[in-house]
Formats: sequence, C-alpha cells, structure tokens
Amino acid sequence: MAEIGLNFKSGFDIAELTHESIGEALPAMALPVSETALKARLFLLSNVEACKNNPLERAVNKNVTKPKRTLNRKRIIFDDVFTHNGKTYRVNSAKSGLYAEILKPIIEQFEIGLTKWRRVFVLRFDLHLHVFTKDNARMTAFRKRLFQKLKRYYGFKEIGSCWVREQERAKTQHYHCVLFLDGSLIRHSSIINEMIRAAWDDGTGTYTVPYIKHPFHFADRESIVQEAIYRVSYLAKPRGKSHRPPQTKDFQCSRMKA
Repeated sequence: MAEIGLNFKSGFDIAELTHESIGEALPAMALPVSETALKARLFLLSNVEACKNNPLERAVNKNVTKPKRTLNRKRIIFDDVFTHNGKTYRVNSAKSGLYAEILKPIIEQFEIGLTKWRRVFVLRFDLHLHVFTKDNARMTAFRKRLFQKLKRYYGFKEIGSCWVREQERAKTQHYHCVLFLDGSLIRHSSIINEMIRAAWDDGTGTYTVPYIKHPFHFADRESIVQEAIYRVSYLAKPRGKSHRPPQTKDFQCSRMKA
C-alpha cells in the first residue's frame, strides 16, 4: 500500500509515493524507511494560496492572478469589405479579421450621424490604465464627464460613440474609442482632445491618453466616409478582447436613433 507524505510550506506540495518493504526488520541505526523509498517518485501539486503568500513562488507563478481567457462567441469576418443597409464599406480585416457584432453598431451610429448632420466629425483616441480593473466603471464615469463637457461647450444635442476593451501582453487593459459628432459645430480636434484628457486623467499618472497622429476626419463626401470607416473598423478586431471576466463587456456603442 502506498505511503503519501505532503509538504504544505511552499508553493508546491511534494507527494512521495513509496511501497512497503516485505523483508526483515531494519537494524536499529538505519533510517526508518524502506530501501524502496530511495526510488520514490515525486509529484508536484500546485498550492495556489502558498504561491500568493510566498514572494519567491509569486515570482515563478506570475500568471496566478492574470484574468482567464473568456470565450467570445462573436462571428469573425475576413472580407475586406462590409455591406450594411445596402452600402458597401472598405474595412481593415487584415491578419485577425473583424467581429461583425462590433463592426455593425459602429457603422450604424456613423450612418445615423450622417443622416442627422450631413457632416460627421469622426475622432479616434485611446485610453490607457496602469492598474487592472475587473469592470469598466472607470470608462462609464469618463464617458459621463466627457459628454457633459462636450454638450456644455458645443451645444451638442446628441453624441455618437463606441469603445472597445482590450488586453494583450500588458497586465492592464486599454480602450480604443471613437466619437461621432456634428461636424458643423467643430473646426478642429484640439479643444476636444483637452476635454478627453481632463475627463480621463486624475493627475496621478495612472490614467493616460496616448497621442494619435491625424486623429480626426470630417466625413462629408464618399472618399472621406470610406477612409473614416476603414480606420474605425480597427476597433472590431478580435485580438485582445478575451482577457476579461466573463461578465465584463468588451465593447459598447451609443444608442442614437434615426
């Protein structure tokens, strides 16, 4: 019958499997184990709680607290064009493809804005965190503060927006965002960029807004419409959208109605 000895002091438990000796009794000065114990097999059993409390084991097991990959059941398309409401748009599906369930509402919000304003101001920006959060509460608070600032300053009646949450090799998530605004009320993105920074950054360096080259488009003719949609379709890429708790959203769009 096997004898099992367990060691709970470190991040791994050592289970030692031996077999009883059927031979004569060992001499008094010998170790109180059978000769077969010298050939014992060792199995390493992970002790998660010990890993958390032991700095050395924590260093070895860096992924103990990393969020698990969440199964994403969205449909991936690999075509370089996407047709919505009878209109075909060029999209950036290179390498990883695009989630149709994210791409569709982005285009819908843009089209509704185009119907309302005829000239849509499209602004792309990113938001970074230096601390991981399981939910999107920070993003919800940011959106509320930003929309209040925009409506107060420009007099917007409606604002179109979409954001996606991603986490790849970094230990924290980041957000890719787009705004759809009435282009007749805006001349440049500089004021809005400052509003975004003020609504996101709390002065501690924990929340940052990286610079994006040529971040905006005034979409009022077909060539620019195609260029804008191609650019914002990047938000729908699958890469980076699985490392999150199952109940946490990986994207959200505004609900403007025609």
